[in-house]
Amino acid sequence: MDELREILTGGQSFSWSEEADCFSAVLNERVYRVKREEDFYQDSFLKAYYDLDFDYSTARAEISKKDELLKQAVENFPTLRILRQDPWITLISFILSQNNNIKRIKGLYDKLCVNYGHEVEKGYYSFPTPKELERVTISELRDLKVGFRDRYIMDAIEKADILKGLEDLSYDEAEKRLMSITGVGKKVASCILLFGYHRMEAFPIDVWIKKVLNTYYPGKELSYFEPYPALCQQYLFSMARFIKL
Repeated sequence: MDELREILTGGQSFSWSEEADCFSAVLNERVYRVKREEDFYQDSFLKAYYDLDFDYSTARAEISKKDELLKQAVENFPTLRILRQDPWITLISFILSQNNNIKRIKGLYDKLCVNYGHEVEKGYYSFPTPKELERVTISELRDLKVGFRDRYIMDAIEKADILKGLEDLSYDEAEKRLMSITGVGKKVASCILLFGYHRMEAFPIDVWIKKVLNTYYPGKELSYFEPYPALCQQYLFSMARFIKL
């Protein structure tokens, strides 16, 4: 299970919970339970979700050659990959992520599921769809302790149709559309494009990545991380937390 922990619970997804002997998530209207990478071969949905068609071996080899920090990152997280998640779930997840930590984001995610999703299996709830959230009030969101993010979520619910067709737009156009949602800035938009649309040119810059760039890459342009900027970013994000930068 160690090989999956950073991928499933390290900050790119908040759908997964670590149980005694597996990781579980409600996705695609069912409960999935996985213990090892091989479990993602069990059906076509999980294969796509786990991005099994992408050539990670070549990418990791190229990334390892860039510098010592990235080499160490690949060695420490040899199975790291980018999950292909639902855009709506990703939008709300990364609105919740603002000025927040992974544990608290996961807690808020689960509250939305229990209060507004539907039970798929006893004790396991789906993430609520825009339709399931259309009658939610800002005071109800406040009661869930989402904080200042309440009005951002309300606006996202009203503008959920923005997510349709983003895959057909250029990166800049898609980013601009996402940023028309209240509270979605460049960082959140880039996370949505990366984790919700697999836009591998994305390079989300949060507090962790800022520290890494300032400490290890002063003066470097982001083009340094091409041709795998998104994967480099994810490795640096994981490494920054690993070494407690």
